[in-house]
Amino acid sequence: MQQEKGVFVLSLDTELAWGSFDLELYEKLKNDFENTRYCIARLIELLCKYKIKATFALVGHLMLDRCSEKNGIRHKEIIRPKFSWYNKDWFSEDPSSSIQEAPHWYGTDILMQIREAQPKHEIACHSFCHIIYGDPGCSEECAESDIAAAVETAKIHGINLTTFIFPRNSEGHKALLKKYGFIAYRGNGNEWYSTFKNNKLKKICHFVDEMLSISPKTSKLQADEYGLYNTTGNMLYLSRQGIRKIIPISSRIRKAKKGIRRAIERGEVFHMWFHPFNLASDPEGLLKGLEKIFAYVRMKIDSGQLINYTINELCEKQSGAVAVNVGILNENRGVTSQA
Repeated sequence: MQQEKGVFVLSLDTELAWGSFDLELYEKLKNDFENTRYCIARLIELLCKYKIKATFALVGHLMLDRCSEKNGIRHKEIIRPKFSWYNKDWFSEDPSSSIQEAPHWYGTDILMQIREAQPKHEIACHSFCHIIYGDPGCSEECAESDIAAAVETAKIHGINLTTFIFPRNSEGHKALLKKYGFIAYRGNGNEWYSTFKNNKLKKICHFVDEMLSISPKTSKLQADEYGLYNTTGNMLYLSRQGIRKIIPISSRIRKAKKGIRRAIERGEVFHMWFHPFNLASDPEGLLKGLEKIFAYVRMKIDSGQLINYTINELCEKQSGAVAVNVGILNENRGVTSQA
């Protein structure tokens, strides 16, 4: 897809504890989860200030305010994955309680806050329970049960999901996305080191890439073999966890600006993404960095060089399809699921 102007897309993988429980990182990241709501509120304020729209991709379970066991089984409607690297039941960490008792596992308040924000943001799907679709342990039946649960939970809130963000960017079972009415997904990144098979080498290259603020590639919107639009991720706005603290905030800002300029020069898309909980690793520093990026985006929009779209809007402009992501608050803001 060739754009007349450059396009800026921002997608946010909103998952809280669901994104890392299987990696046994919950205790390590617990303080970050505690601060995630604060970071999301501040992020939404910045988006409002600079009039920037984003795609918030929520794990479907966060659209619940409570859930419970039935006959000793949690979410029996979900067919369990069989991952070689995780031998527990996928819902073994699910507290089966409520948002008041376990706020790291439920997020109807976050959903409400996003939907009440201006400008209007897109609510997208990040699966129901963060199952890794591209792993061989995720069967078609498993993936379909997860997608169906996410779609039905969203419908209770009056939301029609049209964009899918794969957990850990692990692509798989795309035919099911088409079946359930999705029109787009965020595909694997196109970083220069992304094709390297050696994970250690890949991590080293990623670190060097960020430290030197190497210009990210931009991309064109393309339809895949299923007729779904692939909105390639071009830059991860890096957290400051661990060794990443060494990388200055200024490096992240320079890198993003280079991607924006490249998108303008080529008439392509610059798609930046991150997890809101990543901001909790250095809230003030990372939010200040984002503000400088957003101010730059707004300047380029106001000068007529750049357009800001959600993923859904970008695909609608390309296809002309009517795929409206419902943004009106449902009167029943609390949802209860009997697992």
